[in-house]
Formats: sequence, C-alpha cells, structure tokens
Amino acid sequence: MTTKVVHSEDPLEHWNDITNLQDKRVLDLGCGWLFQPFLSTPEYFLSRGASLVVGVDVSCGEIEKLKENYPDHIFICREISEVQDITALLHVYQPQVIKMDIEGFESLVDQMNAQDFVSVEEIAVEYHNPVCKEILERRLPEFGFEIFALNQFGWFCTDTNIMGILHAKRSA
Repeated sequence: MTTKVVHSEDPLEHWNDITNLQDKRVLDLGCGWLFQPFLSTPEYFLSRGASLVVGVDVSCGEIEKLKENYPDHIFICREISEVQDITALLHVYQPQVIKMDIEGFESLVDQMNAQDFVSVEEIAVEYHNPVCKEILERRLPEFGFEIFALNQFGWFCTDTNIMGILHAKRSA
C-alpha cells in the first residue's frame, strides 16, 4: 500500500490517486470547494476526461454555480446523512468512480452491501474519525475492493488513524 503526505485540498494533489477518469461516470459526494483558489473536484474530474459528474453538496450556492458552469452534468444540493441518500444515487447514476468527502457520514458504508457498489471500479474517501477508517478498511474489501493508498494530511491532523484519504480499486 502506498502512502503519501497531502498538503492541501487542491484536487491535483488531494485526489490524484484516482488516475483513470477517461469516459467514466463520477459520483462526487461533497463536491463543494468553499471558495478555494483552485479547481473544484467536479472541474478536476472533467479536466481528466470524466464523461459525467454527479456532484452532491450541502452548499446550495456552490451547487448553483456548478449547474450554471456545467449544464450537461448533474449537481444536487443535499446533505448526505442517511444510507438511502447514497444508495439511491448509486442505483440511479451507476457511477464507475466515487469520491466521498462527507464529514463523518462515510460511516454509512457500514450499512451498505456489495450490490450497492456493482458499477463502481474505484472509490476514494476522505475519512474524518477512527470509526470511519475502521469501517472502510473492513467493508471495502468485503465489497470486492483492494485498498491501495492511505494518505495523510500534512496540515491540521497528521495522524492517519484519525483522518486521511483512502483509495481503493475493484479487485482483479
């Protein structure tokens, strides 16, 4: 498993372990970028060849701006706080790639099953507490994924047992 230190929220560094986006459908859970001086994650995925980005965030202002700038893609203002919030999106849009940064609600993966991830080839999750990390490390392999990277933050919280970015691909 590779590990690196990530020094910013810039998608060019933060999410660059997601390498094969060409012609992929991406579900971007937590797509807001809070006025950062770099690309939003939807812009990053589109610049890497994604065919469709479905972005979800609780920040309606940012969602409206993304809708305006990228009318051929889907942006939804919604909080992700229940397992059905995720499973409904997975079943409707059948993403091949998932990026998840939903502030502790990553733990909802524990209530999901392998069938929910049938279309998914790759998943990247920013986890926010040790319970979420444990759930992801236990459940993703049960769903047929191999964890290939666990990245630590170079600011704020540098302990990967508390916060970090986990990347997994469908096992061969």
